[in-house]
Amino acid sequence: MRSLVPYVDIMKISDEETKLLTDKESPEEAAKILFQKGVKIVIVTLGSDGAYLYCQDGGVYIPGFLSKAVDTNGAGDSFVGGFLYCISKDGKRPEVFTMDELEEYVRFGNAVASLCVEKKVRSRQCRHLHK
Repeated sequence: MRSLVPYVDIMKISDEETKLLTDKESPEEAAKILFQKGVKIVIVTLGSDGAYLYCQDGGVYIPGFLSKAVDTNGAGDSFVGGFLYCISKDGKRPEVFTMDELEEYVRFGNAVASLCVEKKVRSRQCRHLHK
């Protein structure tokens, strides 16, 4: 898995996966290592605490949203869906995005994940989120 890192433009990992890929538990250290290995945008999700974002402009913690989690299955997938939705609307290369843009997109991903954990849902039930 580590051998593929230099070929990745955008990487989202959970705080539980940082040590697996970098031997570091700290989101800051892990993200910086992955960035130095060629990943252009690194996001470490932190459950209800939000996410840590690292890009060419540095790193920043982005808080999560308060929610009453019922089922956390699919939270990471929901986050990625929301984040990539925002990325795809702009149509830019990953290295061109500003920190401000990426922070907004991570907040959107956090919001989508927060909504999806509030119910026990199947993936088809999240379709209403586009409204």
